[in-house]
Amino acid sequence: MPCKTALRRGRSRTRTVAAASLIAAAALSLTACGADGDSGNGAKGSSSAAASTIAPGGSGGSSGGSGGSAGGSGAEVGTKVGIAADVSASARRCTNRQLEASWASETGPDMHNDGQQTVLVMLKNTGPSDCSMVGFPGVQLQTAHGETWDLRRDNEKPKPVTVSPGEQVAFDITFLASTRDEDRKFVPDQVVITPPNERGNLVLDWPYGGALLDQSAATHPGTFIGPVNAGM
Repeated sequence: MPCKTALRRGRSRTRTVAAASLIAAAALSLTACGADGDSGNGAKGSSSAAASTIAPGGSGGSSGGSGGSAGGSGAEVGTKVGIAADVSASARRCTNRQLEASWASETGPDMHNDGQQTVLVMLKNTGPSDCSMVGFPGVQLQTAHGETWDLRRDNEKPKPVTVSPGEQVAFDITFLASTRDEDRKFVPDQVVITPPNERGNLVLDWPYGGALLDQSAATHPGTFIGPVNAGM
């Protein structure tokens, strides 16, 4: 439907004022037509910043290697991660190719203790520049016979971290060891780690021996992971 412009001319106004008013009213009329009467075509050519999304860490694991080497084909590990909205724009996302995984300590925990225990996994930036990450890694435990267990996450809110060259951040694995013969057991051999927002994997040998209480099918298992944190 065509848009019409109405213009009232006051007797006391000069021809110059009337002409200016006519031009202004016509401009307003044309603007409204583009927004309301063009079946949505007025949105063409508009520009807006797209919301940043972060893909799940996950596929492309490895069935071999240790000491934080990058994995190839094999296990698939997946988990949701947080949004890196507060990470410095100058620091690029940390990739598995520039990260090296290791245990904070290979002595302990006590695998004969039936209480919850925690071990730390360190992620070191081996690249030449700062990198950033936020969220939970994907962590899959694997036995020597091919059984797998994708660990659940705790309820801690992830915070963005920036990692300088040569520095480390960490995440924790909380677990329950199996101490009774009648337990259903899971005997870890390797730990496959997918850094937040990555698809490639890092692989560590499980250095502590023993077995975990197998709660892989539980809704709230006593074995789970925390997010990546700085200052450890």
